[in-house]
Amino acid sequence: MRGLMMGRFQPFHLGHLDLTKQILDECDEVIIAVTSAQFNYLEKDPFTAGERMAMIHNSLKESSLDLTRCFVVSIENQFNVATWASYLKSALPNFDKVYSGNDYVSMLLADSDIEVVTPKFLDRTQFNATRIRSMIISDENWKDFIPNAVYDLLTKINAKNRLSVISKSDTNPTKY
Repeated sequence: MRGLMMGRFQPFHLGHLDLTKQILDECDEVIIAVTSAQFNYLEKDPFTAGERMAMIHNSLKESSLDLTRCFVVSIENQFNVATWASYLKSALPNFDKVYSGNDYVSMLLADSDIEVVTPKFLDRTQFNATRIRSMIISDENWKDFIPNAVYDLLTKINAKNRLSVISKSDTNPTKY
């Protein structure tokens, strides 16, 4: 049995790590799909797919999870939403169910014979990537909401500076 969790992971936080552990308690393996892989250096998507994959891999390793049970992959957004389910099936290793609390995801997968499981989430107001990015910019205590491995990576790449510069920029390459 293989479960799939998807997200932008901007950044990967303790809520994501908790969900990974839940899935591994219920399934033999987990696929963690980093979505929006083509976006980076944007306010909503400041980190590259490679940085996010490293955050996840390092966090799983640091948590002593069995990496042989974990796939960490990246996928680009599918712009034809009607074909999204078939895109997931072709772009990812085989999976048996999707773990998501997103009603939109459930709606899109409902006609595709893909089981969607609503997991138990940690407090989503606390463990929220948008909030964590804001905390990084304003020098609040954001370290308590992410794995140490993510803190190390974000410190190494000077995430505070990147986020600050992006937040002040009037450049918005995804708006036409």
